[in-house]
Amino acid sequence: MPLVGARRDGHEFISDALARGAAGFLCQRDQALAVPSSAVAIRVRDTACALRDLARWAAQRLHAHVIAVAGSNGKTTTKELIAQVLAQRFHTHATVSNQNTEIGLALTVLNAPEDTEMLVLEMGTTALGEIAQLCAITPPKIGVLTSITEEHLETLGSFESVIEAETELLEALPSDGIALVNGDDPHVLAVARRKTKGRLFTFGFAPHNDFVAEEIALTRSGTTFWLRSPKWQNELNIALLGRPAVLAALAATAVAQLCGLSFGEIRCGLRNARPVWGRLQVVSIPDTAITVLHDAYNANPASMREALLCAAQIRDPDETLIFVLGDMLELGALSERAHREIGRFLATECVRPDRLIVVGEYARYIGEEAACIGIPVQHLSIADEAAQVLRLGNDKRCLVLVKGSRGMRLERVFEALSRQALVSV
Repeated sequence: MPLVGARRDGHEFISDALARGAAGFLCQRDQALAVPSSAVAIRVRDTACALRDLARWAAQRLHAHVIAVAGSNGKTTTKELIAQVLAQRFHTHATVSNQNTEIGLALTVLNAPEDTEMLVLEMGTTALGEIAQLCAITPPKIGVLTSITEEHLETLGSFESVIEAETELLEALPSDGIALVNGDDPHVLAVARRKTKGRLFTFGFAPHNDFVAEEIALTRSGTTFWLRSPKWQNELNIALLGRPAVLAALAATAVAQLCGLSFGEIRCGLRNARPVWGRLQVVSIPDTAITVLHDAYNANPASMREALLCAAQIRDPDETLIFVLGDMLELGALSERAHREIGRFLATECVRPDRLIVVGEYARYIGEEAACIGIPVQHLSIADEAAQVLRLGNDKRCLVLVKGSRGMRLERVFEALSRQALVSV
């Protein structure tokens, strides 16, 4: 399926695909190449449209229940936990990693085994209409909205537009469908109630929700909380860290309970879950006194605050607390204000670090605010410089949080620390 992108044209790779054993290909223009007699070439008007059509056809053939997950934060973790829990009873297939675009969703559906009973799809958006289009390919029966915060403002323009874009999922649900919404934000909840045609359930930390997490306790090995739901009140343990993981576990519990799973099945599924790459992963650097809280997959103001709180909560009393924070991208006109607010948030006694390293153009505003309250700050331009200033030779124990938007590539800090540790052995 040769797709045409902004930088490369997939038609350029047809010959290579055939040489590697491809049985055939679709194309949207004539190709001057030698096609083996055993291969099939199909001309279409638009390969991207053809991919969508194929995925729609495949979804209809599956006859699986489609569970769609959208929201600003926690989509991938929520999707993974839902899939883990449902797999205790059903043949379940889910989005691989965070392939939540039109192409990723289509490939997920096309790769689903024929016996799939539950299809768990992550849906991402940067513009109005995108989630509606994804739902048109695979209409969901259950929709999960993790949270809605300031994100992708460069393309969406305002927080109201973010809400409009994310809640397209709720509008796509049928009258006999089920919506599961983080009910902690009253504004978002009001929109959800207006847009949902079927049954609506809420989850969160506020006591008015249908599924509530209380008495949350974090350690480096995981999180424990007390679940209060329409059916059960009990303790749950997950090998994941932080409040976002608890929200994901609540959503998974809600989906599973509504699908008829027992509490034992839910507890087993959650217990087996492991952190997704780059989402609040605790990693000890071998042969050093450094522990990294790796949360470098992405960042917006809400997820940044949660990561700071998580790091402060799992810090041992004798550890130096170091934050390596990068730009939060795609915030548009709110960029400076949002970064300065994070800098001021560091003044909160429970999250105040011993040292702060900021990376990037906008992160310097975090550093400027932190410096005003006496926090030692270093400003660097790129991620590759950050590991060099962490001084691996220092034997003092330290916990290092690495957090920033995907475009900042802050995982390089973690990777460089690991390489330096190996060299020093």
